[in-house]
Amino acid sequence: MKLPALREIVEERKEKAIDSLSNSFAKNKLPLEEYERLVEYIHKIESERELVVVEKIVSEYGAEYGNDNEMPGEYDKRAGSIYDDEDDEPDYYSKHESNQSSNLSLLSSRTFSGPVKSGAQFLSVLGSEHIKIRKADLAKRKTVLNVVSILGESVISVESGIRVSNKVIPILGGSWTDHKVGRQARDGEPELVISGAALLGNVTVKLL
Repeated sequence: MKLPALREIVEERKEKAIDSLSNSFAKNKLPLEEYERLVEYIHKIESERELVVVEKIVSEYGAEYGNDNEMPGEYDKRAGSIYDDEDDEPDYYSKHESNQSSNLSLLSSRTFSGPVKSGAQFLSVLGSEHIKIRKADLAKRKTVLNVVSILGESVISVESGIRVSNKVIPILGGSWTDHKVGRQARDGEPELVISGAALLGNVTVKLL
């Protein structure tokens, strides 16, 4: 039996990825804008390296959100509110928290602002994203953002006073925090923890 050519295998995987996206879109798991952008990008893919990245994104849309009627980013009642004042600090790295919000910049430039939930995910693939964060946007204690930049750029601008811990891991990329961010941090102000990875991309934290 003759094995299919590599190109045929890639095309078959592209078709499966589009089918998976269509299924997720039909179940309201991703907005129309992201669906159209991803499908257009998949059609242009020629290398397996690019395909692997997109397949990961597609699988997250299809598997992470168990509730078929729940859009990515909606509040998960099972996880509890991050704005409550309970004495026991919640586990901000828990599975439920990390699934609360997902934001993608694919071959585009996007700006995000407003309240953010702990565990929110920001993914930049061959694009750029600018995340603006003010004190009023954060929980009273600790807020964790998961930022991944793949061949892209992520810039996080924070209001003066916010305590920032940048734990992004650079992998053939870069992760920087402006020294002014640390100098102007104040005790008692909200804490922002930035985790994730910079894969052939950059993640930068600076003052707003």
